Amino acid sequence: MLTHFHRLSALLFYLLGTSFFVAYLLHFNKLGDTWPYWWMQVGDLPLVLCTIMYGGLSLYRSVTPDEETSVGTAVFICVPLVAVFGLLVVMNFWEVLM
Repeated sequence: MLTHFHRLSALLFYLLGTSFFVAYLLHFNKLGDTWPYWWMQVGDLPLVLCTIMYGGLSLYRSVTPDEETSVGTAVFICVPLVAVFGLLVVMNFWEVLM
């Protein structure tokens, strides 16, 4: 099951990352009106979430041998990643929160 989540997060990470690259190129060349700029503002948190999921699952899979489950390792990896994601959400909505 963990392998499927890892593959799904990898696919979403690469698709969203590619869409950001294309949006940046379109915005830089002044093509596509305001849609590329809008996408770069709106899609940053889904990209960060996919990045954190992909990185966390990659780290977990590299640390635990042979698809064994380790709750302590999972908690040790998840707590900092959730804290980083929370910090990025707060930074993204800082003007709205204040």
